Amino acid sequence: MTPVAAMRAMQDATPSLRDIVGPWLRHNRRPEAAEHEALVVLFDSSQWTGFRSEASRVLPSQERERSLRFRQEQHRDAYVMAHAVWRLVLGDVLGMAPEDVALASTAHGQPCLPGTGYATSLSHSGNHVAIAVARAECIGIDVEQAPPRTGMRDLLKVVCTPEEADTIGAFAAHEQDAALLALWTRKEALLKAFGVGLLATPSTIRADAGMPIAPPALAADMPACIVHSLTLPKGWVGALAAPGHISELRVHWLPMHTTAVHTDGSEHWPVL
Repeated sequence: MTPVAAMRAMQDATPSLRDIVGPWLRHNRRPEAAEHEALVVLFDSSQWTGFRSEASRVLPSQERERSLRFRQEQHRDAYVMAHAVWRLVLGDVLGMAPEDVALASTAHGQPCLPGTGYATSLSHSGNHVAIAVARAECIGIDVEQAPPRTGMRDLLKVVCTPEEADTIGAFAAHEQDAALLALWTRKEALLKAFGVGLLATPSTIRADAGMPIAPPALAADMPACIVHSLTLPKGWVGALAAPGHISELRVHWLPMHTTAVHTDGSEHWPVL
């Protein structure tokens, strides 16, 4: 189904999540991702909660069970939509049904796609969701809401190397939180790419954008990575880290799709 046909079909019937995401993705990305490209998909999960039932069916049983641990519905919905769209994107890239994607985890919890030659990463902060896929040994993405809900300056010593702390400390007070949040996203993306997360202390790793960063000792077998700051609209801050051969980021926004729920519980589905 072409993107135009998919949109026309949505005017006549309730669309399915995969009928929207698949054609949209194939329309916007190249048929075969180049060796030097990373695909980045961004979306606001709150605009897609009308698909929660279908999205839940895309998930394997262990992920559905994990979603039920969230006490607040909005957090549960955000988890379900993020992980379902992640599988839809991976399925389209790998040429298989999302339910068949063999998404596994390393001993340290890094997501991996064994035997495919692809690496992937997911980040979500509130309703903000970011997905990254590339032909690479590793990749890491992080996205955060901006401004942060709490002040960042108390984390200066936790996040920064001494040199980074001096640089940020020289900023005007009202600029420091934004600078720290941007630095944090770069470090989070790097630590995800290296597959260690917060097992490595952020203040021991520099995160200069555009420069090769060697992995920490805990991930000595991983390649050096370059971290790229993402150009995002107001309210979002993000970064992606990947090996040096990834030189181009193809960033796509999943179109907004909202549902209006009537008082009788029925839903009205507008066109994208």
